[in-house]
Amino acid sequence: MYELNRVRLYSIGPAGARYADTVLDLRGVGEPVAEPQPQQIGLFGEEPEGPQRRPAPAGVLFLENGGGKSVLLKLIFSVMLPGHRNTLGGASSGVLRKFLLADDCGHVALEWQHTVTGELIVVGKVSEWRGRQVSSDPRKFAELWYSFRPGPGLTLDSLPVAERVSLGGEQKARGRRRTMKGFRDSLTEAAKAYPYLDVTFEEIHDRWNEHLGELGLDPELFRYQREMNADEGEAAGLFAVKNDSDFTDLLLRAVTDTRDTDGLADLVHGFAAKLGRRSELTAEREFTAGSVDLLQRIVDATAARETVRETHRSAERRTRRLAHTLTARAGAERDRVHDLAIEVAAAAGAVTAAESDRTRHSLIVSELTYRHATLGLAAATTEAAALRRELTEARTLHAAWQAAEAVLRDLAAGDRAARVAAAIR
Repeated sequence: MYELNRVRLYSIGPAGARYADTVLDLRGVGEPVAEPQPQQIGLFGEEPEGPQRRPAPAGVLFLENGGGKSVLLKLIFSVMLPGHRNTLGGASSGVLRKFLLADDCGHVALEWQHTVTGELIVVGKVSEWRGRQVSSDPRKFAELWYSFRPGPGLTLDSLPVAERVSLGGEQKARGRRRTMKGFRDSLTEAAKAYPYLDVTFEEIHDRWNEHLGELGLDPELFRYQREMNADEGEAAGLFAVKNDSDFTDLLLRAVTDTRDTDGLADLVHGFAAKLGRRSELTAEREFTAGSVDLLQRIVDATAARETVRETHRSAERRTRRLAHTLTARAGAERDRVHDLAIEVAAAAGAVTAAESDRTRHSLIVSELTYRHATLGLAAATTEAAALRRELTEARTLHAAWQAAEAVLRDLAAGDRAARVAAAIR
């Protein structure tokens, strides 16, 4: 059996009385848990002090008329009794849709604690308008139910209702609100990282009712609560009968499902079959009474469970010692990383100086190469000028040698002309 431990309401409610991010905390003030289960604590977490306690057995919420008592009950019942037909306080099919604005992604999450083992389980509902527009069409009102078992990695406080959830124990979520798809994706990723969370999603009312029954949260009990609070009257009003007919109607509503009246015949036939097997059942009861000694196995299993729990506690202590060792090793490694960072900075400075020297040497080599090339060019220019003068002189000498024969012929002709002239005279 489970008891309500905490209620978290986020971005939901009527326009005049919104639940921005509200947590109703009922935990830790009841009787101690009889057989607390071993708790999974984080690697660097601290073990809780004192025994684990049940939630408050009773509580009183004082509000004036119109203060929001019925709104709170309607939101809680929308998780445990899905469907407009189960809406508290009348048959208005759109009352829950009035609690959601166009840009809202409303959340109602209930944390339950087992009365014997103290095991926690969270069931919740998220709803939003498709297309971010308020509509009178109920098909555009999207609803999603989910459940998980809290542990390191995901709790009621750390629900990913916003893109950035505050740390350090704060319960207020900050950042831009996630859409229904973003919320579902975040829970799915958390389930992949932490399989023990046992995250489940449902979108169909009947399947969600079946899942609640499998978890140990019987929706039928909440149907009685809804009928008791239908007109904000007291619980005695549900069982007030005036005659035999009223009592028969109350009995039929208690043992049958009003949505399927044909199940009454099956129930009557079942009782008749059990009465017909009375002798067989009596023999079975006697056989069961004679097999009490076999229940010793359960006692042995209980002792084995205690042994396993002690082993688990020892493993937790060893894990904490390992965590402290890892913390010390991490500090030493951080110091070593700091020293290495200093050495890397010094090496980087040396590399920078070497790069500067290399640049300066490259400039010197370039200048020397330029000057050597300039001197070589000047020497080559001078040599080329000398060669040109020598070529000119050689050409002049060659031309003189070529003109020598003509000069000799001219001289010979002049001699002959002179002799002939002398002979003529």
